[in-house]
Amino acid sequence: FIISCGDSTEDVKSTAGGKSPQEKIVGEWELPGIGTMTLESDGTFIPPDDDGERGKWELLGDGEPFKLIITQEGDSDTANMTFISDDEIEVEFRGRKDILKRKG
Repeated sequence: FIISCGDSTEDVKSTAGGKSPQEKIVGEWELPGIGTMTLESDGTFIPPDDDGERGKWELLGDGEPFKLIITQEGDSDTANMTFISDDEIEVEFRGRKDILKRKG
């Protein structure tokens, strides 16, 4: 599955703790059974296979679940995303829910 990010935070509201959801999601995340994906602060998405085909990510919405959009090689996919904690997120994509944990 794919995730996308832009470099604008104007559509995302800040949450308790001072960090916006866009700031909280930046980092390396373990995808169950797939590997590690990276969401960089400049909106770059690095897929688990890191074959050089980087993409973009974008997080939209005024509240949870947020819309996480990943664009890679011209294709975009959207997932519903909810923060469980600063180090865990739940992502629902095509009817399947997964818990992603921050790596490190």
